[in-house]
Amino acid sequence: MNLSGTVLKGRYCILDPVGKGGGGKVYLARDLELGVLWAVKEIPVSDKSEARMLLKLSHPSLPKMIDYIEDNRKCYLVMEYVRGKSLGEYLRGGKHFSINEIVKYGMEISDVFSYFHGRKPPVYYGDLKPDNLMLGENGRLYLIDLGGAVNGYKYHHKVCTGTAGFAAPEQYEGKINAATDIYTFGKTLSALCGKTDCLLFIRNMSLFWLIFRCCMKKPEMRYQNMKTVQKKLSRIQKRQNQSKIKNMLVLTGSSIAFAVI
Repeated sequence: MNLSGTVLKGRYCILDPVGKGGGGKVYLARDLELGVLWAVKEIPVSDKSEARMLLKLSHPSLPKMIDYIEDNRKCYLVMEYVRGKSLGEYLRGGKHFSINEIVKYGMEISDVFSYFHGRKPPVYYGDLKPDNLMLGENGRLYLIDLGGAVNGYKYHHKVCTGTAGFAAPEQYEGKINAATDIYTFGKTLSALCGKTDCLLFIRNMSLFWLIFRCCMKKPEMRYQNMKTVQKKLSRIQKRQNQSKIKNMLVLTGSSIAFAVI
């Protein structure tokens, strides 16, 4: 059923559907009191664990939850509306991400995952992919759709809610932990790099090996925590910046030499 035109709680006027994820539809809504726009996600009451989780989480890369409404059949999560496009949409539009962009996004993702995994109990996201990463008009990358996230220690047995091509092998056995998120992280960065691994190897060997290690089939062969991944990405980013400065100096020097001649 399309909710367009419905007013929730006498305040949130549903305008148009804008997407779907994590078992529910997402609508754009206008706040009749404040006049601002929010995103409203409709989910079954049986799946309201996402709402409870969102209420406890606070990170710059997570859309803020503003309000929560529940009736006999449905729950409505009123959240910050992020203007922008997902990285998946950019990829389908033919966008080619630079190494600098991929490393920057990797740093932002690893930061929010470190926040998730460091909570007590830890939060495992479980369904990272380019479509769940929204690049806002403000330039920040947002992680959206926590419908597949779970709380738990070590392995948490549940139905696999990952996406084929990104989900870790153990997810199909109903298992998920920090190494699982690291696998989906590697697969996501790989998707942003493009399909040719040998080309990435040539473009940036360090990033190639980081992704390769993240995507090992056996969980114990991957990096075991996102803090380690963050440190390695930070080193890659530092080398990229140094290389950029070096190239700029070479170009500047060449320009001066030509000017003198």
